[in-house]
Amino acid sequence: MVEKRQRKDAAARRETILAAAEIAFAEKGLDVPLEEICAAAGVGRATLYRNFENRIALVHAIMSNNLDKLDMVVARAGQDPNGLALFLAEILDQQVKTGGLVYLISQNPALDRNLSSRFRAHLDELVPRARAAGLVRPDITADQVAITVRMMWGGLEGLGFAQRRKIAPLVHALSLGALGMSAPSIGVEMQP
Repeated sequence: MVEKRQRKDAAARRETILAAAEIAFAEKGLDVPLEEICAAAGVGRATLYRNFENRIALVHAIMSNNLDKLDMVVARAGQDPNGLALFLAEILDQQVKTGGLVYLISQNPALDRNLSSRFRAHLDELVPRARAAGLVRPDITADQVAITVRMMWGGLEGLGFAQRRKIAPLVHALSLGALGMSAPSIGVEMQP
C-alpha cells in the first residue's frame, strides 16, 4: 500500500514539474534557470534530475504531453470533419504556450522522430476528411498542412509569451485562410 502511494506521489511530482517547466519556458524562454522551475514546482534539483536527465529530456516530456493532448483532440473529434480545425487550434495554443520548445525538440532527430510520426499520422487522418467535407480547398494535402503549422510558428517566433497570446488569433485566421478554411465557422477560441 505504501509503495503504491509513493508511486502516485512520484507521478504527481513529475506532472507538477512539467507544468511548472511549461509555464517557465513560455514566460521566460528556454534559458530559464532550472532552479526557477524547481522552486515553482516545489521540488529540489535532485527530484528534477531523478525525473528528467537534462533540459532536453524535460522539453521532450512537455512535447510528448502536447502530442498526447493532440491525440485526445483527434479521438474526441471522431469522424467530425471539423477535426482538422480543432487540431490546428490546439497546435497553435501549444505553440503560444511552449514557445521555442518546438525549435529545441527539432534539434534532436531521435526525439523528433517519434513525435513527428504521431503528428503526421493525425494529419493523414484529418486532412482527407476535411477535404471530403469541403472544409479545405480540394488541393490541400497533409504536407501542405504541415507547412502551414510551421508557418504558424513563424508568426509567433521571437515574440514573448504575452505577445504570442495577443497575435495568436490573427495567426490562426491567416493559417486557416491559407487552407481555404474560415475561422468564424469553426467556433474555436484560443485558450488563455
